[in-house]
Amino acid sequence: MEQWPTLEEQIEQAGIYYPRKYDITYRVGYILQSIGALGFVILYALESRLQTIPLIIFESGIALSSVFLLVWKAEIKRFILRMTFVGIALQISSIFINSINGFYAEKMFLLGLGFALVGGAGLVGKEAYCFRFNEGWLLLMIYPLAVIPNLFGFASYSYNLIVSAVIAVLQISFLRRKLSQPLLKKCEGNVCGLPETKQR
Repeated sequence: MEQWPTLEEQIEQAGIYYPRKYDITYRVGYILQSIGALGFVILYALESRLQTIPLIIFESGIALSSVFLLVWKAEIKRFILRMTFVGIALQISSIFINSINGFYAEKMFLLGLGFALVGGAGLVGKEAYCFRFNEGWLLLMIYPLAVIPNLFGFASYSYNLIVSAVIAVLQISFLRRKLSQPLLKKCEGNVCGLPETKQR
């Protein structure tokens, strides 16, 4: 049977600079996402006005993991980065529009959250595909349920609380599995293939 190279060997052969500290930073992004998701549920249940703080932590985690994501196809990483930072930019813009039109500011904020969650879905989807994390597939499916009903005004307080709680539980379970992995672990069954070797 052909012996596939380790991920570190694949990285070196491809001429990519991705040390172990990058993988650690990538995982820190997931820690922030879990902290943010759990914090949001708690503050939302308490109907606290500080709900925005854990949301910022959550999206900062998505942004951090997006920047330090390692994938062989550059277009995948570019897509995730664009969705994440477009979403964050829209949410920041909604703050300035709020004084002019609160209705459109809210819709812009939710749209921005949706874009950011597309980026987050790309991250967990990649982990689900590469490492068979069922939590990743479930998060990929539930993220749209956190935004679309709110965007069209169908969601209730109870609905949002339940969806947020499910996301938090899945995030924590996902994080536990991710942190238990060795650093720079290659894909299960080599489903990701090999990177193109850099021309020297």
